[in-house]
Amino acid sequence: MIAILSDLLRPNAATMDTYLTLAERILAEQKRALSALEIIRIAYREEIAPAHLTGRTQHKTLQARLSEDILRFRAGSKFYRTAPGKFFLHALKDDPSVPEGDRRPMIARRRKRDLPKHRALAFTKPIIADAAAPGGEVSMESFIGLIKQGCYHYAASSKRLSKDEVLVWSFGVVLKAGHVLTYRAGPYREQRDSFMSKRVIGFYSPVVENDLTLFDQADHGVLWSGVKALASDLDLYEDDAWRALNANSKLQAVVYPDQQGEEASLLAVVSFLCPEWYEPTSSRLAINDLEWLDLRSPMNHLEDFDPWSRTLLPVARRLALGG
Repeated sequence: MIAILSDLLRPNAATMDTYLTLAERILAEQKRALSALEIIRIAYREEIAPAHLTGRTQHKTLQARLSEDILRFRAGSKFYRTAPGKFFLHALKDDPSVPEGDRRPMIARRRKRDLPKHRALAFTKPIIADAAAPGGEVSMESFIGLIKQGCYHYAASSKRLSKDEVLVWSFGVVLKAGHVLTYRAGPYREQRDSFMSKRVIGFYSPVVENDLTLFDQADHGVLWSGVKALASDLDLYEDDAWRALNANSKLQAVVYPDQQGEEASLLAVVSFLCPEWYEPTSSRLAINDLEWLDLRSPMNHLEDFDPWSRTLLPVARRLALGG
């Protein structure tokens, strides 16, 4: 069931290319930076949108594909951002007829990924409490069912939650030969005191409204959010690594951990079974001391791990050992 869902949630390459081709054509014609919504509206106004592009969230899908292309290819992408949510073409960057402000790519910080997000995916506590089994795990069928039934809402920000809100996080774990990749957290991730200098077994990010695209309806983009977090934190942009990440990442489990004073969170575990040839590296200031943890051996010093990692270690062991 999970494998089938993962295959269905992966975007079709031809459709992705159609979105990017359409964006390139519209931007070249308009000679100014545009948002994804503006590009889609112009395409329909000029009657050049392909008939097979359907759905009410096409602009979100386009924005996600443009963002993915820029994320993966960086300076090699045909596109760049001039401001948050605004895109333009490298090929026209030096064209004097283009507005000056659109000829300057937006400079984004690279060494730290800021996590507070607007329009973050959330549920209410009663809904998740009813769905969670003893021990906190929510079955995949229940989670997908809640998404399908529209039982979710969007919090104003991942930093501003009401007492009744449960924020959804994608939590990417990297597995290889019975091991899980761990790191020691620096000044990182929501500034949780309980995470500082602790060892962490995953790379996580809040799921947001823009993760819901044409390709990610069933799980609201949780899988895609986890893939992006792993790619960003571990610099998985080279062709072989990117292909391996997309081919071997799956949404595996959803857990509602005991809160113990922390804000309520729902952790959606995305596993990346990395190939033997791949050895992760990261140059980010917020990720230190990358190290493989052998899950075939008894755990010692659990107090060295952050609260989420302590909760998810049994899940990671089950996935790593094929249980």
